[in-house]
Amino acid sequence: MAFLLTTMPTGSIIFTMTNKFTEKDLMEDIRLILAKPGDEKIIHALKYSSFLPLYERYKDDETSPAKEPIEKVITKLKSEDTDYYIINAGSKPVGGIRVVDDGIVDDRQVYRISPLFIIPEYQNKGIGQRVIKMIFDMYESADIWRLSTIKQEAGNRHLYEKCGFKLVGNEMPINDKMTIVFYEIIK
Repeated sequence: MAFLLTTMPTGSIIFTMTNKFTEKDLMEDIRLILAKPGDEKIIHALKYSSFLPLYERYKDDETSPAKEPIEKVITKLKSEDTDYYIINAGSKPVGGIRVVDDGIVDDRQVYRISPLFIIPEYQNKGIGQRVIKMIFDMYESADIWRLSTIKQEAGNRHLYEKCGFKLVGNEMPINDKMTIVFYEIIK
């Protein structure tokens, strides 16, 4: 598997996994485009579309990314400790991933994925797993990766466990329908 890093005239950086995605209805490359100021509207729209079904299921008004105002996306995009990527399938934006540098903890470099999201029509096609692998390859200095997800979402948990993450720590109840669980992988 080969990777290609390209800087576009607009200043965007594109990280491409060059082998083709083999899902029969999606025969395009998966690309990570480093987001920049001005990309907040597309990130916000992708996040809303991706998380709306979960919001409708769990009604988590306080924590749902579907309810997050665009100003919060702008703040995260500008944060020094954050890299935000738009996930493209070919030329179509289909999701995003935010990588947060949590610094050095006990002499180990810690990064956090918060969040990873794919729009519903592109979910369950292997994109999330490919994106996580790409991120791991891009952030070679990482010793520890962390993330959180909804306990009741077996598909999300299966994805992270398939990528090597292990369940750690306490659970955090959000409401009577939803609990957040925490995952970690030590390289």
